[in-house]
Amino acid sequence: MSVNGGGARNHHFVPQFYLKNFAKPRSKDGKLFVCDMKERRRFQTKPRNVAARRDFNRVEAEHVDPNVVESQLGVIEGELDVGFRKVIEAQSLADANHFGSVLALLARLFLAHPQFRDQRDRMMSDVAKKMMLNMVETPERWASVTERAKADGIIDDPVSYEEMRAAVVEERIVPRTNKDVLIEQEFRMWPEILPYLDQRKWTLFVSNAASGEFATSDRPCTLRWSEGGIDHGFYGPGLGLAGTSLIFPISRHLAIDGRFEHGGGVVQATPEVVAAVNIATLGSAMRQLYSADDFPIVDVDRTIRPFSQSELWLERICKRPPDGEPIDGPMTL
Repeated sequence: MSVNGGGARNHHFVPQFYLKNFAKPRSKDGKLFVCDMKERRRFQTKPRNVAARRDFNRVEAEHVDPNVVESQLGVIEGELDVGFRKVIEAQSLADANHFGSVLALLARLFLAHPQFRDQRDRMMSDVAKKMMLNMVETPERWASVTERAKADGIIDDPVSYEEMRAAVVEERIVPRTNKDVLIEQEFRMWPEILPYLDQRKWTLFVSNAASGEFATSDRPCTLRWSEGGIDHGFYGPGLGLAGTSLIFPISRHLAIDGRFEHGGGVVQATPEVVAAVNIATLGSAMRQLYSADDFPIVDVDRTIRPFSQSELWLERICKRPPDGEPIDGPMTL
């Protein structure tokens, strides 16, 4: 692979081909309504301007094209887009190959998300820090470490025990995980988690003008316990655990819910179902929600309302200004 420093630098962790399913019109140049819960504002933009980070998939290995991952993902996502369009057109999960594209993206979104990558980075870095502290626990242990390193030709003149211990304890040396390692993990685990998705029984919810539209987010997968009121202990739900529900909006009018115990088929979504899916999506979002238009949610008083008119948005997220000051009106295109 030739080394090339050019290429796109704005890398989407939620692909544009998926986001366009929530834009109006349905294209990469369509418009999305964005509700930014950190900045507490709404605005319109194109799919290319959201759910992306600079150099998110750029690799750093020598003699390797830094854009190799991003360019190969572009090829894969082009193939997945075909399956998505077939599922959307048919409003059916009956074709295993087409639905396989949906599950493949779902697995990718779980693994290659900034929050999960940052979490793995912290975990691996914490382990490395503990190993470094162990190496400088005593002068004798540091001497043993440096002797092995000298014998292996790694170092010639080791740092003294006092200097190294001070640098480690004072965190002047901070271990970080190489990003290439994290990216490699995501590709290695990608096929490994697909069986946990394939084994679930998937229900397809189809909405219409009367029931409202589904929204999505910058973390569009919602994994949660399917039964409330049960003490599940310290750990949260996992992809392979029974008693869990995995919710994923496919488009403005399609969403799926996968469970191990029961489910399957196609269900015409009621306003209550659409609102429940949307509030679950909001709860899983990192900071932004995306939609073609206003969408229903289950509000804080359990009433179904358009999100832009909900107490959740106006009072708790947006912070309604004092009387007499203007606020954004309902979302319309």
